[in-house]
Amino acid sequence: MISFNNSSFFDKKIFDFNNNSNFKKNYDLSKKKGEELSNEFTEGKNEILNSFTSAYQEKIRIHYNKINLKDKKKVVIGLGGSSSGAKALSFFKNDDIIYFDNLDLEYFSNFLKKNNLKDFIFFIISKSGDTFETLALLNLLINEAKNINEFNIFKSLIVITEDKESILKNFSDKNKISIIEHNPNIGGRFSVFSETGMMPFFDMNIKIENGSEKYLKLLNSNFEDDQNPVKNVTILKTCIDQGNLGIICNLLYNYRLKHFSYWFHQLHAESLGKGGSGLTPLTSICPKDHHSMMQLYLDGPKDKFFNIFSPPDQSYFKEFKKEGFFNIENYTPSGLLQKQFDSVIEVFREKKIFHRIIHLKNHDDPLNLIELFSYFILETILLGKVLDINPYDQPAVQLIKEKIFKS
Repeated sequence: MISFNNSSFFDKKIFDFNNNSNFKKNYDLSKKKGEELSNEFTEGKNEILNSFTSAYQEKIRIHYNKINLKDKKKVVIGLGGSSSGAKALSFFKNDDIIYFDNLDLEYFSNFLKKNNLKDFIFFIISKSGDTFETLALLNLLINEAKNINEFNIFKSLIVITEDKESILKNFSDKNKISIIEHNPNIGGRFSVFSETGMMPFFDMNIKIENGSEKYLKLLNSNFEDDQNPVKNVTILKTCIDQGNLGIICNLLYNYRLKHFSYWFHQLHAESLGKGGSGLTPLTSICPKDHHSMMQLYLDGPKDKFFNIFSPPDQSYFKEFKKEGFFNIENYTPSGLLQKQFDSVIEVFREKKIFHRIIHLKNHDDPLNLIELFSYFILETILLGKVLDINPYDQPAVQLIKEKIFKS
């Protein structure tokens, strides 16, 4: 499904981490923290990792079977982690779920004008139950529905929120809206495998656990395995120490991964951006960005670490016809994209730019995304522990909310 290539870090002509004393020290620390994280899971002390399991997914299926969708179209209203993972999976699958993940009033207004609300089921998601952007959109939705005869919008709402006192919980109880409890021990950015992220997909028969459970075992896997989070975190920590890194960039040669990368932005930024630490996550769509950002990547400051994601393995066009465009007609269309991908990796190696390669096999299979979610959740949590950062909180975000509602 997915595989990693970290070969540049162990090439004697490039980074030669095998003979790097700092790398060896970082490996000992990463291995220790990996064992601690694995123990958290086996002892039942980490609900985030528990959501990777078939037992947890079965609990969600039980909730889902109580919902009567009646062949309705689906809408998700939620900010940040309440929707970003699901949106990434939808974009990869090219399904028709609609997302409102920002207070974009024009976009929401156009939806209300162009659609019959009776055709939809709405998932309203807020862990705290007080997310003001979500409440704002829900308010507008309810008031629009009041103009529709013989329609009770409350029967078309599924609220996912914590079972505690909140604006959304109290409103839902008052109006007899269906509520599914948001796991209080899983923060939004880690919730992609919980009720929050998976509920809209259970009618699509995606076996989530087939792509997620195996990654729990990788915390204790052989160091030679490039998918081992301990090995990758050791590499990242060594790069941070040696390169004064400030940026981690996803170079995407498959456009379907765009919203996965945006999900990664939140995961990485909220988990690790604390106390003056953290890497700024970026997304670069390639080969488009060969014509804009690549000059900086190749010849600018070496303060970046790159995840380079492979092109699709499907062939959408058989060949280029002979039109005298000699510089492309020597390749197939897929071969041209692959050549660009290979050439960037070759130049990155020559210029000794920190990078790893992530290959996806069978780009049509949504389990690719499940595996990517699983892997990067584990890596991010483990990297936080190695950097002595609490990866689970986001204390600074509250400062803005206090300013907004300050009387």
